[in-house]
Amino acid sequence: MHLSFVPLTVDGRLSAKDIVGNRKKLTKWQDEFWAFMTEKYPDFERGESASETGRDHIPPRIFKEMTHLTKQKEKLDELLTGINPLNAKSRAADISSLLDSFIPAAEKMSSQLKKYRAAFKDMAAENEELTAENAQLAKKSKESAIHKLTEIKLQRDYAEAVAVLERIPPEIIAAYGSRLPVSQKEL
Repeated sequence: MHLSFVPLTVDGRLSAKDIVGNRKKLTKWQDEFWAFMTEKYPDFERGESASETGRDHIPPRIFKEMTHLTKQKEKLDELLTGINPLNAKSRAADISSLLDSFIPAAEKMSSQLKKYRAAFKDMAAENEELTAENAQLAKKSKESAIHKLTEIKLQRDYAEAVAVLERIPPEIIAAYGSRLPVSQKEL
């Protein structure tokens, strides 16, 4: 069973956002409905969320057409496996009539799936590019953070060195400065 509802507002508008809210609220609503149903019907099962499984959505029309083709294929298999010399003529007529609808439907499904495959391929390529770009940005960000941390450490070390020098009495610095060669005093 698949549950659907039509979100009509009090003023007669069709608005899921006004009735349910955002996607998070819809998920919460679905969870609460499932909990309520399992109390009354313990055998009630819930499908897995596409966000958890990573599956792409298959439009219901395509799903129904594929289900119909699968049933036709099973019927065709049944007819082909049960052929013998006594029923060959009647089976040939049944197979022929079944193939008259199955072949065009299968070709139509094949062309539709090619379109979806191309769209999924394009989306996958775009996703790969975005993932690579994201990884590159993350790497740059990490390198930048490491560079900033190194800079902060150097500044802290410099500040500590200056603090140590400031604690040295001026007489000692003057005495030490008088012992240095002239070339080092200019530095």
